[in-house]
Amino acid sequence: MRAPCLATLFATTALLAQSAMAADIDFKGAEALQKSLTAYLPEDLVKNGLVTVRPGTTSYEVRFDPAVLLRSVDQKSLTISGLKPFLSLLTPLDQGLWKVTQDEKLDINGTFKVADQTNTFSYRIGEMRLDGVFDPDIRYFQSADMSARDIAITSKSAQDMLDARFKDMTSKISSTKTVAGTIDVRSDTTMNGFFQSMTDQNKVRVDVSADTLDANVAMNGLAYKPFIDLVFFVLDNMSKDKLDAAASDRLKTLALANIPLFDTLLESITLNNLNVITAQGTFGAKSVNYTIDINGISKATRVGFGINVTEPRLPIGLLPAEFAPAIPHFVEMRMSVPDINLADGLTYVIENSDLSKEPPLDPVKGDIASKLFFPDGTFTVTYDNVALKSDIYDISLTGKMKVFPGEPQRQNTDVTLYAKDFDKTVAYLQENAKTVPQFGQAAFGLLMLKGFAKAAPDGRQMWNIAVDESGKVKINGQEMNLPQ
Repeated sequence: MRAPCLATLFATTALLAQSAMAADIDFKGAEALQKSLTAYLPEDLVKNGLVTVRPGTTSYEVRFDPAVLLRSVDQKSLTISGLKPFLSLLTPLDQGLWKVTQDEKLDINGTFKVADQTNTFSYRIGEMRLDGVFDPDIRYFQSADMSARDIAITSKSAQDMLDARFKDMTSKISSTKTVAGTIDVRSDTTMNGFFQSMTDQNKVRVDVSADTLDANVAMNGLAYKPFIDLVFFVLDNMSKDKLDAAASDRLKTLALANIPLFDTLLESITLNNLNVITAQGTFGAKSVNYTIDINGISKATRVGFGINVTEPRLPIGLLPAEFAPAIPHFVEMRMSVPDINLADGLTYVIENSDLSKEPPLDPVKGDIASKLFFPDGTFTVTYDNVALKSDIYDISLTGKMKVFPGEPQRQNTDVTLYAKDFDKTVAYLQENAKTVPQFGQAAFGLLMLKGFAKAAPDGRQMWNIAVDESGKVKINGQEMNLPQ
């Protein structure tokens, strides 16, 4: 979806540098808008008409012609058919805002060569629409609705093949000014009817499908002004092979000004009714969700991530029938790494990097930076919740583990394991021990483990497991003499 919206991208880039012009739509305004749009483009692309603007009745018509980008490309190595200009309408509104609209479609095919191998590709979007209000002060949409349908991407070579499709897509984005100089940004996207087929060089095919794909992103407390300054610096200098000393110092200053950048970032992606068809059969799940959250670039940054799977499905016959009750109907893993000193670590890296050298940061300074990120030479992994639930067990785990980089033999772990319906689990294993001998061994092990259990307030069995740096293990405070 990104490539077809280049026309809109160029349109909004123009608005980064200026507020909305007078409400009158005229040639003078079109000329000024075009100049702003093309300020960061190479001169030959400007002359060849990559971006042109003309006044309409109520809006400025911005024309982006991607074919201009291919004029210098060797036709023997890359050919594309179906390219046509994209049109965006920009209408000045009150309070310096701009209304941006686009109604386009895309249908291109092409080939490119790598060595002696010819690859073919195609991109198709039956319809794509954009209707938004752009705020030049924050250099972003105040609000926008985007939609597309009949989306298809294909790529094929002698070795592999990819075919991906979406029935349709809708997206809403918004930004709200909060305290001075910061905004909260949100994006919610839903894609329906996802299908992707992949065939590798061994002719092994895997098909992936999902009824819907939902992607939600929220960033709060984004300090947009320092970020905008950094973006403009990059645009001003992107054509340079190397920065001079003054520009390098300016880049460091701008980078430092972006710390802490934002307060919180949360991203969530959910696939509903996921199916993965392989030669072994169809794997799937009612839903699969992935999340990541970060609390900015601070002296105590926390990076968290999680995944949960609801009603996972395995191919029929992959496991014996006796295993069916043991297949979980819910799996969750939520973990985090807290107390990363990103602020001091990144500040040191930025201040001490020499962009004229490779690598920019020498090994000695790199070691110093590592110690700033993790002052005591360790980092902690927190198990916020790890859970498995099925018809015959319900277990979860919380706790933390201290990790010593470079010393895998050292650890410091303190976790608590909870088990609900413990007796039901043991009974299931014992009842099926004749058919699956391993179940008998597992039942015996669980009964031994039960001897160390404590009763949690909610009635579950509970085991606190602690392992210190010497390898000493304690379960619920009782030291275990394990064989060395």
